[in-house]
Amino acid sequence: MGDVTFPVQRRGRGWAMRCTSWVMRLVGGAAVLISAFRGRSLASAVNAPGYDGPPFFVAVLMYAGIMIVGSVLLVGSLSVGRRARVLLARTLPSVAGLLPGSYVLYLRPFTQDLISSGIAPAASNSNAFANPVQAIARSGRTYEERLGRTFRKYGPLVAVGRPGEELPGGSGAQRTYLPLDDWKDTVRELMDNARLIILGAGPGPGTVWEYVEVMRRREPSRLVILVTDVDDYLRFKASSIAEAEGVLFELKRKYGDFWQPPVLPELPAPANPKTSQAFFFKAMVYFSEGWEPHLAHFDRSAVKGSNQRRLNKYFTGKLNPVLTHIDRGARAPDR
Repeated sequence: MGDVTFPVQRRGRGWAMRCTSWVMRLVGGAAVLISAFRGRSLASAVNAPGYDGPPFFVAVLMYAGIMIVGSVLLVGSLSVGRRARVLLARTLPSVAGLLPGSYVLYLRPFTQDLISSGIAPAASNSNAFANPVQAIARSGRTYEERLGRTFRKYGPLVAVGRPGEELPGGSGAQRTYLPLDDWKDTVRELMDNARLIILGAGPGPGTVWEYVEVMRRREPSRLVILVTDVDDYLRFKASSIAEAEGVLFELKRKYGDFWQPPVLPELPAPANPKTSQAFFFKAMVYFSEGWEPHLAHFDRSAVKGSNQRRLNKYFTGKLNPVLTHIDRGARAPDR
């Protein structure tokens, strides 16, 4: 078994950065609110009898400057906070302490960590000038953190970290680290004991092996495939069929002589192909008895406008069938 290197996280720096991010958020939020509300009443204040403040154009420039500084602090606080959470993210020296059924296993190509550690862009109507309250309340959670919150009822996310990385690739999952030459047995153990397995679709041989290995070891209701990139999903779809054919005899012995590897569903075209916005989670594929696949498609272009409440309602409506299916399957033991 090869050597395993764990990230050096410097937790003291992480806590200092977390405090700094909150200070930046408080100061930036106060600056945005003061400049927004004072700026809106500036014209009437300047024209009021007895006004002895600066000229109107000077006051406009002053409050505009305060607004810009406040906005910069708010945006900066999100980046500082994200970095702080990475420095404070929990790592697991061993998977031996994980109780069976107590966690959600998050498998994905390591290349997806860069994207999933990003923060969702602000809504088009959340700029500080037009909507200061929404700008202040903007969430700084990364996509990986949102994934963890989506499935938190089944346990915390546990992932295998990229070997040799200086810091964890994200802060939404607890990471353990494995040697390059001896990782499959530990991943099998993690699969066997996970309450749920989330697999990020990607064409790499490791990810395709993990997909087929779940079919060999677990029941269909314990797997959800996460689609974040359409091209990666198409390549994964093609590669997974060939990988399953390699162990088809064993899979038929488990699921029946007439069983065939599932053909993953096509992704529908967006309702409005001209829109430039999209959800990070493009789709989820979940499976019923016999590994029959079902698709939950998250189409941002199907939601008019950028109202966050409306977007959340749409996303929740699409997600509910997935969670209901998992709940039903979680009550039945694996065969």
